[in-house]
Amino acid sequence: MRKGPVLLALVVVLGLLALSQHARQQTAELPDLRGLTLRQAQLAARDAGFRQLAGTDAFGRHRVPVLGSNWRVCSQQPPPARHSLTTPVTVRVVKTGEACPRRP
Repeated sequence: MRKGPVLLALVVVLGLLALSQHARQQTAELPDLRGLTLRQAQLAARDAGFRQLAGTDAFGRHRVPVLGSNWRVCSQQPPPARHSLTTPVTVRVVKTGEACPRRP
């Protein structure tokens, strides 16, 4: 077995692991997304550096928020603060014109 290709593969794997660790360490301020349309929230989160944003029906009716401009953000998880850029962001949304559900 030739050592050159194995050594090269090992170097590539170690480099990718180092980049992955570096990405996890990068943080940014997640803005308050409440009150924005889903589309505005997606853009604001992306502008802050967050890439994983999911919208869920705040009433639990299993409605799928397809058109982002027709949904409004009621709450978000995690809350506005500094987070790792790899942190997934979930927003609970209602149709525009609906009131947000009251918290228990």
